[in-house]
Amino acid sequence: MNQFNRSRNEKINNPKCNFKRKKKSTTTIENLSNEFFGKVFGYLDGCDIYLAFANLNHRFQQMLNSPLVLFKINLDNWLSKEILIDIYQQMITFNKHQIFSIHSSTSLSMNRFCSSLSFDSSFNRLESLVLCESQSDIFISLLNTLSSLPCLYSLTLKMFKSSTNLADVYGITLKLPMLKYYNVLTNPSDLIVTLPVNTDQQRFSSITHLVIENHCSFNDVLRIISYTPQLYRLDYTNTNSIDRNIEINLPIKLSNLKYLFVRVYGTKFDIVEMFLSKISTKLKVLSFTTRHEDITYLDANRWKEIISKYFLQLEKFYLKYYASRGNGSQTQLYRGTANQFALSFWIKRQWIFEVQRDLEFIIYSVRPYKERWDELILDQSDTLCSGLSKLTFTNMHANEWRNIINIDIKRVLSLTQIYHLIISVENIFVGVLIPILNSLPKLHSLKLHSLSFGDPPGMDPKEYKIIFSIRPTSKIVKTYLEKMNQRQDIFFLRVLCPDMIYLKVDWIEGERNMVPFALVHFE
Repeated sequence: MNQFNRSRNEKINNPKCNFKRKKKSTTTIENLSNEFFGKVFGYLDGCDIYLAFANLNHRFQQMLNSPLVLFKINLDNWLSKEILIDIYQQMITFNKHQIFSIHSSTSLSMNRFCSSLSFDSSFNRLESLVLCESQSDIFISLLNTLSSLPCLYSLTLKMFKSSTNLADVYGITLKLPMLKYYNVLTNPSDLIVTLPVNTDQQRFSSITHLVIENHCSFNDVLRIISYTPQLYRLDYTNTNSIDRNIEINLPIKLSNLKYLFVRVYGTKFDIVEMFLSKISTKLKVLSFTTRHEDITYLDANRWKEIISKYFLQLEKFYLKYYASRGNGSQTQLYRGTANQFALSFWIKRQWIFEVQRDLEFIIYSVRPYKERWDELILDQSDTLCSGLSKLTFTNMHANEWRNIINIDIKRVLSLTQIYHLIISVENIFVGVLIPILNSLPKLHSLKLHSLSFGDPPGMDPKEYKIIFSIRPTSKIVKTYLEKMNQRQDIFFLRVLCPDMIYLKVDWIEGERNMVPFALVHFE
């Protein structure tokens, strides 16, 4: 025992063994700077800040009254109705000049605050409003008070009841002097915006970004944008009403418009072409999405004429056309000249044509070029296949392989040859790959997620003999298998693609884990 104590004392007295305990530094909330709290408050809801700090102490009370602190108020807050209304009324009384934004996404929250929502010039820091439609007369009365807000730059109106006259809404809001961003969202409806075309150069809005969703025809859009000569970006969505004619004769001059995004369902290509011809602009980006049985949307020559005539400065073009598939589809085969999106006009601009087949649609698209996986592997044949059409399958059942070939692939080949195929379906049955690849004679590259040699559910066993009696004729050079389940995957791909030179595998499935695998070059 004495020997233990002596040894212990020697260690304590020995400078080499004398370790000093470090004092733990502690920081209390009072030691944090006002600048720190100012940054934190910027991420929090104003009502939550008020509830937590308003009655905490004198310092925080002064800080909340500082003009450096701005409040973002969410009227859909989780707090109870009584507490939320009480906090809001306090803020309106004492901190009106510090309110930066007020957002309401439901008519319920709007109805709670209808009696309190009234704006005047003392809201001199209020920049953003999101309002949901309540009672029609109250809603219009509220909109009339917005003109007194000196800094209102962003306004979003959500009108799900559609009981308010949209002509009145636009008539009021297009006059707001400082407004830059304006979004009007409604449920799909047949409402008409009965605004006259603006021919008075003295009447115009300062809006630079306009979003119109689900309530306007192309005619209505032309009327509205005649009041927005400073418009820089237009987003227009209409999934309900169908335009049958363009009544506006005069072109709408929008010299600042650079971005145009259009998404419409049920409107023929002729109407879309007329709409685009009415906009005089130096457009940089055009994005158009539609779902319709009008196959002329895939006429490359018509798009070429539109771009060459009206949008000479266009840098990026996005086209997405949804064609219904299945037994009830009325989409016809394309009867024009095939491979028109592969001509010099499109290749020179690096706008690439692609096709995707999912559960409900065949989706044809044009988009700016992005490098593919196979282009990272250099090959002499790449000069012939670079930038040419790609087909992607995101959904596929083995028992529908005949429909895939006789309907889906037939439709695609009526429009373009396919040089690159991606099947992102997990554990695709190996048998169906043979006839599918044979039906695409120009294939240069193939990308698969994973393979399965098991019996697919719902498939007639009699078809196995038919499938495996087909001799592979694919000329695929590059193959990419994301996940290899077993070694026989590689042997099968060698048979499936006898001309294969390169094989890339991301992962090999092991008994315990997955390990990365490198690129294989077959001499």
